[in-house]
Amino acid sequence: MTTYQCPLCATALQPSDRYPRHVCPDCAQRAQSPDGRRLEFFNLGLSGGYGARYADTGQPYDSHDCFIDGRLCHAGEARFGGIVIELADDARASPAR
Repeated sequence: MTTYQCPLCATALQPSDRYPRHVCPDCAQRAQSPDGRRLEFFNLGLSGGYGARYADTGQPYDSHDCFIDGRLCHAGEARFGGIVIELADDARASPAR
């Protein structure tokens, strides 16, 4: 059996060929903008679509890039709906550290 761990916290997760560097839900909840503001990601409707906003104001966040624990990640719409966040290949440190 193939095993997979969240690349940020090592929590055991279901492996995914489509999203090989996906983070766990607990880590996803810590997503921040480059200036350190917490972010929320969501589907625009029942048929999908990607949306992001600042958690404190609800204002739109116009990017797929975010930082979790100072590591660059990329958020997007998952296949068949939902949101997936993956550790970026270039997981550089956040400028807001």
